[in-house]
Amino acid sequence: MSTDTITIPAEVASHVLSHFGRGGYPAGDWSEALITLIDRADMQNRAKLLAAFPEYGRAVLLAKYDEEGIATLRAISGLTPNPIRCTRCRDEDGPFTAVGLCEPCAAPMPLDGVA
Repeated sequence: MSTDTITIPAEVASHVLSHFGRGGYPAGDWSEALITLIDRADMQNRAKLLAAFPEYGRAVLLAKYDEEGIATLRAISGLTPNPIRCTRCRDEDGPFTAVGLCEPCAAPMPLDGVA
């Protein structure tokens, strides 16, 4: 069975995001235990769990191994992506320095207006 044809419901995406601490909302006890099992299983047992619970399996694999997996799950769940913000003024206008400051905060204008 190809995992590319599996559609992940928004609820499942939210549960998996919550498990990995990336938003969403927590699953119930049983579903959280299932997500934990898929997350921690060896390859052989993970394959068995993926066959039985393909939506949760695909979502966990996206979160763990896909570079864009968290963003994909956030889009599926209806969550908006977190914008990059300046660590000083909290503005979203970039570009940003390596330490997370926007250009105006990285090189502020002196109070006398002379650079």
